[in-house]
Amino acid sequence: MVYRPRPTHQPGVSPKTIASILPLSFNLSLGAIALSRKPEGRSIFLKAHMIYLNVAGLSPFKQDVQQEITTTLEQFSRLLYSDEGIHYYRETVQRCREDLAQWLQVEDGQRIAFVPNATTANWLVLSRIPWKSGDQILTTTHENSTVLKEIMALQPRGIHVHTLDPSSPDELETQIEQLLKSRQVRAIVISHVSHIDGRIFPIERLYRLTQSYHALLIVDGAQAVGHIPVNFPDWQPDAYFFPGHKWCAGPMGTGALILGKPFVEPDENDRNEEEETKQPAWAAFELGTQNIGLIAGFAKACAIKQQEGLKTATLESLREEVRQTLSETSGVKFLEWEGPHSPGIFSFTCLDKQTELHLQSKPHNIVWKIFPLPKDLNRTGIRVSWSSDTAKADLESVLTFFQDNY
Repeated sequence: MVYRPRPTHQPGVSPKTIASILPLSFNLSLGAIALSRKPEGRSIFLKAHMIYLNVAGLSPFKQDVQQEITTTLEQFSRLLYSDEGIHYYRETVQRCREDLAQWLQVEDGQRIAFVPNATTANWLVLSRIPWKSGDQILTTTHENSTVLKEIMALQPRGIHVHTLDPSSPDELETQIEQLLKSRQVRAIVISHVSHIDGRIFPIERLYRLTQSYHALLIVDGAQAVGHIPVNFPDWQPDAYFFPGHKWCAGPMGTGALILGKPFVEPDENDRNEEEETKQPAWAAFELGTQNIGLIAGFAKACAIKQQEGLKTATLESLREEVRQTLSETSGVKFLEWEGPHSPGIFSFTCLDKQTELHLQSKPHNIVWKIFPLPKDLNRTGIRVSWSSDTAKADLESVLTFFQDNY
């Protein structure tokens, strides 16, 4: 059944979303501009080495990706909307669509829609579902704030939201099955990998539950694709989306939405009309003209990721080293659950306010993610994330920083 209600509101847009950011290629070891103050109070800028440990937020991309963006846009700028230009535009987007399908092992590339980010993909999916008052949504405290915002925006329409905070995969599965049995659950909206602490949610098990109880499974794969294996041939959620700028190491302003049967197959009542004017599945989700330069760069980044592999063993080795060093450090508590974690993310919180304030003040050149804890918004956690390109010396410098200071 195809869900086609028109969107009723625009997704939340933050200033950083509105800002126009040019594609930029850079390495993990960066030259940062640090702010300092002279005795007389005037600010000066000093060149400093930046240790970048926020790959889960924005991953640096390679020069080949930048070159693909530039080459594609230069070619299109010569053709514009001539017949040849329109052909080049359509051919480029379709080629990139098929390349992604091949990498992700999605059988039908027409089920992949290009989107500017995961937030937009989530909004598009939720807006296409014909919600009824009394419908229930299941989600977790580990969802991105922009995803949760769109979920909560459905409440005035009589939609009830259950936000779960399980301590293990078994507990999550039990809680969800109980709610599926007792409530009118229309959809489960959940991350594949938590952006907070890197826990891997049991998507395959949840897929089987949603199939049994006829609920939709909508998955945010922002921290999964390009980071951990994603086996689409084994399970097919009703919608799965991810951005290009995180673990795929592609440009900002890119992403993909993989559509399942409810968003692809026409309703029986609409089948005759659909057959007369049949459109590919992605057509209902790609809004307006696409930036084919960014899409080409996104596809190039995914091709590089496919060629190089996930390098899971390398990431796991780095995570174990971080965990072991921090276990010998007083004043911190690990943020983990009794289940699997992704290999490129490690999170912790501070046990005392002094340590927390010191780390928040950043008297150092380390870039990481600071976030409020889901259970206690007055306390903060710190997330460090890395890729196989992260310099070993940089990671060792961070660990030495902790050993020397805490």
